[in-house]
Amino acid sequence: MNCLFVNGIVIQKLVDNASGYRGIDGLDYSMNWYLCIEPGCEDLEKYVDENIELTYYDIGDGECIAACTDIGFIKKWAERSSNFRLLLCETDVPRPVMEMPKCRKKFLGYDYAYTGGDFYSAVYHEIPSVFPQFELNENGLFASMEEMERYLSARRNFEACHPANTLETGDFVVYKLWKLDKDEFLG
Repeated sequence: MNCLFVNGIVIQKLVDNASGYRGIDGLDYSMNWYLCIEPGCEDLEKYVDENIELTYYDIGDGECIAACTDIGFIKKWAERSSNFRLLLCETDVPRPVMEMPKCRKKFLGYDYAYTGGDFYSAVYHEIPSVFPQFELNENGLFASMEEMERYLSARRNFEACHPANTLETGDFVVYKLWKLDKDEFLG
């Protein structure tokens, strides 16, 4: 990864994951407007559709991370739920971009996942079943970019030696993930 962009924040549902995985894969509230079905949520739905849940039809495959850069939207959404965490995403994808938030944050690790939707993670789904030789940190992620690079090399070699689509293919991106202190961030 050359230059990293702070892409924004993913509002993610808290789940008890027995594997210890704490990456980006999972239910992403900011795209799941259907959680706001009561009257008054239309503005949230419209905002998500126009500003976060962009698809390759809108801008091109892999050209944007489905993360939110609008702190006001995140605060408005947070008023409606308490069972979530805020993940700050850094990638080499230049859209969207925001300033690094000025609050406490904890580095979680590096993940390799889709640019949006459920953020399907190759790390979560392929290790330990396909690549058990790789050790992950306490968050079920790679602790360093060097380890991520070794995994990506092994993944490319595996794909070259196995039938097409043995592994999930698609718009994968390396994520550097941080958990934001949501109480401090939301003020």
